[in-house]
Amino acid sequence: MPRKSKSATKSKSLVKTLKSLSPIPGSPGGLGGVSGPLSVQSSTKSNAQIFAIVAGIIALIINVYALIWIMKLEAIPECKCSDTWMRLYIKYFLQVYIPVIVISMLLNVYLYSSGLFAADLTSGIFVAYRAFAGFVGLFGFANMIIAILFISKLKEMNCECSEDIKREIYFIYNIILAAAIGITLLLVIMAAPIGFIIGANMKR
Repeated sequence: MPRKSKSATKSKSLVKTLKSLSPIPGSPGGLGGVSGPLSVQSSTKSNAQIFAIVAGIIALIINVYALIWIMKLEAIPECKCSDTWMRLYIKYFLQVYIPVIVISMLLNVYLYSSGLFAADLTSGIFVAYRAFAGFVGLFGFANMIIAILFISKLKEMNCECSEDIKREIYFIYNIILAAAIGITLLLVIMAAPIGFIIGANMKR
C-alpha cells in the first residue's frame, strides 16, 4: 500500500510538471496562457490605453468646437460683452492644446498597437514632449477655471451674441474636469493619513 501511495504521488507530480511546461498556447502554463500577474497587468494597461484614446477623441472634439465658438465671437465686432482677456487666453490656449491632444492620442494608439508602456519610450524627443505636455497641463488647469468664470459671466450679463450650444458643452466639460480633479484631490488627502498609519504599523 505505501508503495502505491508514493507512486501515485510521483505520477501526480509528473502531470503537474508536464502541464506547467506545456507548449500549447492557451494551456495552463503554456505560452499563450491568459493567467498570471503579467496577463492581468497587460490587460489593465490595454484598458487604460483604450480609455485614454476614447477620452482623447472626446476632448479633441469638444476643444475644437470651443475654438470655433471663440473665433466666431471674435468675428462679431458688436459682441463687446465677450471681448475680455479671458476670451484671448482661452483662444491662445486652445491653439496650443489641440495639437497636444492629437499627439498624445496618436502616441496612445501607437503604444496600444505595439503592446508597449509609456515608460518604454525613453528617447530624448519623447521625454521632452512629456515635459512640454506637463507644462501645458499647468496652463490647462488655469484655462479650466478661466473658462468656467468667463462663461458664467456671459450668462450673468445675458450676452446673447455668445449664446451657442458649443458654449454650453464647453462649460459642462470644464465643470466635469473641475469635479474630477476635486474628487481626486479629496481621495488623495483622505488616503494620505491611512497610508501613514499603515506604514507606521508595518515598521513596528
